[in-house]
Amino acid sequence: MKILKKVEFDEVMRLFRLEHDVNREHEANTNRDAERLLMIADTELGEWSKVLLSRDDILQVILPMHECHEGSNTNITPKSGLTVKQAVEKLSSIKDSYAKNYPVCWSKILTLERFTPLFLSTKPTSHEEYVEIDKEGLVHLDGWHRMVGWELNGLLTDDTQLETYVAGNLESYV
Repeated sequence: MKILKKVEFDEVMRLFRLEHDVNREHEANTNRDAERLLMIADTELGEWSKVLLSRDDILQVILPMHECHEGSNTNITPKSGLTVKQAVEKLSSIKDSYAKNYPVCWSKILTLERFTPLFLSTKPTSHEEYVEIDKEGLVHLDGWHRMVGWELNGLLTDDTQLETYVAGNLESYV
């Protein structure tokens, strides 16, 4: 991880909203949920930094529980969380059945090919989907489908340097 600079929360929200239309008509628009997570992270962690993440950094990001919003109780990631690498390995082993049973989620994974900023935190927030995470490291706030999709589809390379906004103190990452 390369730490670039401290940023204000207003800038984080402006950048988030450029790519995330909370009012977009889509059967699985979770942008409003992600916006709430950013607000919780700001309240609880209070500082933001702009960083660049490598492929290896991204693969170690901790993902919270992920349920498909297609009438299922199948979770790719459990309440205790998985890294992006673990989630991709799990999804790779069931991708044919997953694509068939959860086409909306699968289409998000397949179609998000353009690199856009990620939003993470230095620890889990108090949000209900994060309270059982038992791992340490950077934690997802927004970008689950993108991170998983980029790795699953071979878009992350050893040269990747992805713009990311992180809530929380990064002293232990220096």
